[in-house]
Amino acid sequence: MSDADRYRLAPVRDARVRDERVRKGDLASAASDARRTQARLDAAHDAVTTARAALAAAVTQGHDRLARGATADEVTRAERYVMRLRHALAAAQDAHARAHAVHRGQLASVDLARGRLASARADKEVIERHFARWRADQAKLAERRED
Repeated sequence: MSDADRYRLAPVRDARVRDERVRKGDLASAASDARRTQARLDAAHDAVTTARAALAAAVTQGHDRLARGATADEVTRAERYVMRLRHALAAAQDAHARAHAVHRGQLASVDLARGRLASARADKEVIERHFARWRADQAKLAERRED
């Protein structure tokens, strides 16, 4: 290709192609992070479910002990155990809420990265259309010169 046939804004096209490639990487990274935060959210949800089940079992056992006529010492230990489980459930619920907030923030990052990729692709498409129009104009010009 001779210098006369080269398009002088080729560096702009190359920059748009690089920008799209970088934006794809950003989206992939954000999606990967979203999968990790989803896994943490699922683990936190499982911890809450486990803590609720343990609390429900402890409360049921406490009621059964009372029905059997447990001693004051046994009732006290059972109540302390229930209180520890309630604290564990509260901590698990707090961790779940934090994990949910982090995951929502990461999903927002994914949406932002998706929008940036769409914008980069649109910019690249504008340049490609411009190149196509320029090539067609160059072909018409060359055809006129030959005639």
